[in-house]
Amino acid sequence: MTATKRRVLIIQEAMGGCGRHVVDLVEGLDPERFDVTVMYGTSRIDDYYRKALPAMAGHARLIPCDDLVRPISPAHELRALRAVMRVIREFRPEVVHCHSSKAGVIGRLAVLLCGRHSGVRRVFYTPHAYSFQAPEFGGRKRVVFVGLERWMSRHATTLTFNVSAGERDAALAERLDTPAKFEVVYNGVADVPVPSRAEARALLGLDGLGVPADAPVVGVTARLVEQKDPLTAIGVMKRVVEQRPDAHLVMVGDGDLEPAAREAAAGIADHVHFLGYRPDAERVVAAFDVYLLSSLYEGMPYSLVEALRAGVPIAATDTTGNDEVVTPGANGTLFPVGDAEAGAKAVLGLLEHPIPTEQVRRTYRERFTLDRMLETISARYEGVPPTGGERDEEERA
Repeated sequence: MTATKRRVLIIQEAMGGCGRHVVDLVEGLDPERFDVTVMYGTSRIDDYYRKALPAMAGHARLIPCDDLVRPISPAHELRALRAVMRVIREFRPEVVHCHSSKAGVIGRLAVLLCGRHSGVRRVFYTPHAYSFQAPEFGGRKRVVFVGLERWMSRHATTLTFNVSAGERDAALAERLDTPAKFEVVYNGVADVPVPSRAEARALLGLDGLGVPADAPVVGVTARLVEQKDPLTAIGVMKRVVEQRPDAHLVMVGDGDLEPAAREAAAGIADHVHFLGYRPDAERVVAAFDVYLLSSLYEGMPYSLVEALRAGVPIAATDTTGNDEVVTPGANGTLFPVGDAEAGAKAVLGLLEHPIPTEQVRRTYRERFTLDRMLETISARYEGVPPTGGERDEEERA
């Protein structure tokens, strides 16, 4: 069997949803079919990925790369490019899979520079939200990012895996490449048992925080950073508390906006609880009555899929990614980005008219299981093209 294994090189930035995706991919790929090496950037590695490294080492060779950094830095980028080329020449992978924009450019360029004798037969790319989708990148920067993505897709990519149909639509709107070069592969999470509501609340220690056992809890498990817009979440909760003074907001996650979020919550401090990063975030989500996500933009947020798995209805901003997880009326409600008033209305509606747990879970099982994600990516690694049925399903998405 060893001789038939396909050598796969994964190149990535190790943080957030991108990091989680690769951890699940590496641990889930069949070791009888794939020989995996992971080259990962260390500059923004988060706690989740750092703690996953020992287990990942049992499934793949791990190569840290200090020069895969987010800021534009020619010196770092040149060193990273050389490092990737060196790994390609030594490992001679049949498949190269790049994750995130920076790794996507460097990894694909390295394959081109190594030439046709490198052994690489297929190059895949998962952007996890294109850089040009971010609101902070406009004007000339956006034009440059679009141009880079277009050139790389047309000259150095076998297939792009988009984590949402909205992300794929953004690629097609910018004419990055032909529709056949993109396939939607939703982030999946394992269908494992989750704690009961009471068990999850005990894990969070809500009694010790002064949250009554019967109090409605609105929760979020996301980084407190600009993309997730936690200040709007605080604004939503201020309006919720005006009508439901028994309600509480639990924020699981850390980030550079935590001080600003705490300041914004000063007027309702008894109702807002900052619990920081927790490695069990995907389990404690079961403690919530409503999951709240106020993102400015997304690729395909794992946190929402975890909420569905736990049977927790969602109030989320109507943006790319979120709008493919949330089906209004079936598992939650969408509201406009930055609109705290509409967000509060969405949360209050879900508290007053709860959606049955099993109905919410059904939407997870239909589209967002880890097995589904692994089966699709494994088939592409082995050269199996998307079938007509899979293309039809993408169009429905």
